[in-house]
Amino acid sequence: MLAIKKINNTSLAIQPLSDGYSITTSDLLSDSSGRSAETGTALRYLVRANTFKLSLKFKGTSGEIASVNTLVSSFTQTVEFLYNGSYLSKNFYPSDRSVTDDGEFAELSVNLIEI
Repeated sequence: MLAIKKINNTSLAIQPLSDGYSITTSDLLSDSSGRSAETGTALRYLVRANTFKLSLKFKGTSGEIASVNTLVSSFTQTVEFLYNGSYLSKNFYPSDRSVTDDGEFAELSVNLIEI
């Protein structure tokens, strides 16, 4: 199965490296969350659960990496990705993108963070 099925309804020229595909889920808590000054008990006020971050690393020809970089550089993108054996479709924005390119082969690293 493909790790990333599509970005903005476009199939990728290459897939992330096997060790370059990880998913982090986290909970968004309100600013009021913290610890009680009296008891030290954690006070968690959930805004949204299971927000996704995709950590991706690609390696391929300069042309393949340029193609993927264009897709992940959009201000926002809809990504269909594999999670726990099935595909999910979520909206993301990209963090900083790191590219190394020797003119023939290139690498791209990017985190996509769910909106």
